[in-house]
Amino acid sequence: MQASIAFIGVGNMAGAIIRGLIQNGYPADLITGTARNDEKRVALTQELGINMTHDNVAAVADADVIVLCVKPVQMADVIAGFKAVVSPDQLFISVAAGLGLESLADWLGDVAIVRSMPNTPAQQGAGMTGLIANDKVSDAHKDWVNELFASVGESLWVEDEKQMHTVTALSGSAPAYFFRFLEAMIKSGQAQGLDDAACRKLASYTMLGAAKMVTETEEDISQLRKNITSPNGTTEQALNSFEASEIDQVVDQAMQACITRSNEMATLFASTNENKD
Repeated sequence: MQASIAFIGVGNMAGAIIRGLIQNGYPADLITGTARNDEKRVALTQELGINMTHDNVAAVADADVIVLCVKPVQMADVIAGFKAVVSPDQLFISVAAGLGLESLADWLGDVAIVRSMPNTPAQQGAGMTGLIANDKVSDAHKDWVNELFASVGESLWVEDEKQMHTVTALSGSAPAYFFRFLEAMIKSGQAQGLDDAACRKLASYTMLGAAKMVTETEEDISQLRKNITSPNGTTEQALNSFEASEIDQVVDQAMQACITRSNEMATLFASTNENKD
């Protein structure tokens, strides 16, 4: 459907989604963004041709779909500011990390709500977004949400909201894991005599190529690894070093630490906003 969309708060993630939509042919005149800064509103209007306003109430009142892109600690206050114009036939999509469907429904009322967990590669059109919906979200809504996030990459629905913490560990926070691994590879390459630019290109394009092999073929990942691991060869020696460092345990501990903090933040944001009621 060609819905009118309001983005409440236009930061990096909202900007990435808006750019993706427009690049994929979505009419700019059906998109409204809100921002408090005058210069930002003018700049985004000039760059993207969308409607920009400081008025959240007007933006929500005129929209079929509202994408909530404000910080979690601000969400309750922001919703309270436009709650009077919320309509039961609107679809709300939250991009705020850690805020559960129940909290969002408490503030918005009995409406269709989707909670999303995108990641920063969305800014390059290569994002991965985890999604979960409340029982007011129809199949048609889900199809539309799929199209929205297809403008910045791929998406995946989960059925149990507790799984959103695992989504955070597997994709939301995960770009940083790969960046850290690249940092270590580049540092080692520099120690062997290659300059920073050469190390960065060699390591990063290899990571990109490996990701494409995983996403664009159906071959099992372990088999892809075995295909380039000759007995007693260089790759085998590197992998043996990883195994000696108990890489599975290291990664699992990191994932569990991420999940634990995601749970803590969800509880903190919910209690912080409840105290404002």
